[in-house]
Amino acid sequence: MAAGAVAAMAIAFGTGALVGPSAVAAPGVIVGPGTGYVTTGGLDDLTACSFAAVGYDASGTLVGLTAGHCVLSPGLPVTLIGNPGAGPVGTTVSSHWGPDYGVIALDPAKVIPVSSVGGVTVTGIGQAVPGQPVCKSGVASGVTCGTIREVRGSDLVTDTPTVWADSGSALVSGTTLVGIASHADGVPLLSPTVYASALDSVNMLGARGGTGAGFRPIGS
Repeated sequence: MAAGAVAAMAIAFGTGALVGPSAVAAPGVIVGPGTGYVTTGGLDDLTACSFAAVGYDASGTLVGLTAGHCVLSPGLPVTLIGNPGAGPVGTTVSSHWGPDYGVIALDPAKVIPVSSVGGVTVTGIGQAVPGQPVCKSGVASGVTCGTIREVRGSDLVTDTPTVWADSGSALVSGTTLVGIASHADGVPLLSPTVYASALDSVNMLGARGGTGAGFRPIGS
């Protein structure tokens, strides 16, 4: 879901969604749960993924929470799918696996952070439990819903599907972010989907310090 080949498709996907200069909002572009983005750099740095949530860290820096495997190295420019004309709106900062989370620093001069996109809203971060109804919002497949099948350490196993470019997207229960889209638990599309626990991710991010520590989503 975060390889160079799919990034090229995602760029085409985003360009197809651009209908003219009016598609680039002024003075900034909206970024929230499920918003898609592309990272650029060398050929090995290309990814196409989604945001789980945007908010501020303890130092007041505007950041986006996403999947760790979408942040292949720090300092990569981030451009929004569907709004390539806006240019880079941020840069990659850090990544982690187990739980699979990553941090992107956003440019407050270019970004309008929101808590709700496409009918999915994030107002807080909480713990998931087996049997809990959940929905995911990602740039590639939109909103899909299911239940938490299993909590496996910092991983949440669900029947809520994802496809390429949905990596990093928001998994919510109501308006509580519980997961970050990570990977298929076997064969993509045919197997359950694994999401990183959002609460474990934010707690670990806080313990590690740096940009993103103390993350609170917009609307919390």
